[in-house]
Order: sequence, then structure tokens, then C-alpha cells
Amino acid sequence: MKRLSKYVGVSIIVVFVTFSFLYFNDNIGISKLRIEKDARIAGKIDDKWQVAKDTTNTISAMLFNNASLEDHSFSIYVNRKGLSYGYFFRGGGSLIVDDVDIADYYIDGYQERIYMSMNKQQIVKIEIDDGNTIETIKIDNTKPFSIVLPINQGIIKFYDINGDTFEPVKMPL
Repeated sequence: MKRLSKYVGVSIIVVFVTFSFLYFNDNIGISKLRIEKDARIAGKIDDKWQVAKDTTNTISAMLFNNASLEDHSFSIYVNRKGLSYGYFFRGGGSLIVDDVDIADYYIDGYQERIYMSMNKQQIVKIEIDDGNTIETIKIDNTKPFSIVLPINQGIIKFYDINGDTFEPVKMPL
């Protein structure tokens, strides 16, 4: 019996040391279910603000805005490769583009692009042409949007309510 409690005690210590090592080496992030809450706390974003978000297995992009669409903030989290768990904050702030632009963020080492807009240009759809088929993603033209799409998926076009196209503005992150 004494031997069993000794093994249990040593096992608990090993798990604690391993967890502490991972935590203090910044290898434990935020779970997928808690990303929005973490972004709101870290960015001091009011719970009343709306969010346009898209989360994949590797990237989470959120665009927060107040009801009048006059103020906004964005947060991007990434799920690191290798020995880590969860998502980690990668960047955020205010979109540094005019209100009529679509921001296009790319993060080195990730095979996805992030498109965000306050949607002042009233985008209603995104078309993705891979050369064989055209996939259409519907957008509510009255709300901001945030979408994460794979790189090299094809030609991506953004259409407003009049059928005009908009080019995204490439932004560093």
C-alpha cells in the first residue's frame, strides 16, 4: 500500500512538472471554445459589441464592432504547429484600411488568408473560382464580415450589391 501511494505521488509530481514546463514555455493556449471570451477580456471589448468571426483548425479571426458600426477592433489567434495546445494571440487592433476596403491578412507558415471588412461597400457575395467550378459564399451586406479561406484555392472576387468587384488590400501581420 505504501508503494502504491509512492507511485501515485511521483506520478502527480511528474504531471505537474510537465504541465508547468509547457505552460511557462508558452505552449498552452486558449481552447477553441474560449477564444472570443479571451479576445474580449484582453482587448477590453464590451460584451454588447457584435462579432463577425471565422475559426478553422489553425486560425481564428474576429472582427468586433459597436451597434452603430462607428468603432471596431479585430483579433487574430493561431493554433501553433508542434508541441502546443490551443490558440495563441497573433495580432489585433483596428483595421488600418479605409472604411471602403477589405483587409487581406496572411501569416507566414499558415496555408490560409484572413479577409475582414466593416462592409461599408456592401459586399453581398464572395466567389471562389478554382478553374473548374465557382463556389459562392453569401454575405449579409449590412454587417461586417471576417472569413478565413485556404491559400491557392483559386481566384477570389468580392461583389457588392451593384455587382461591382472589390480587391482586398494586403495587410502585414
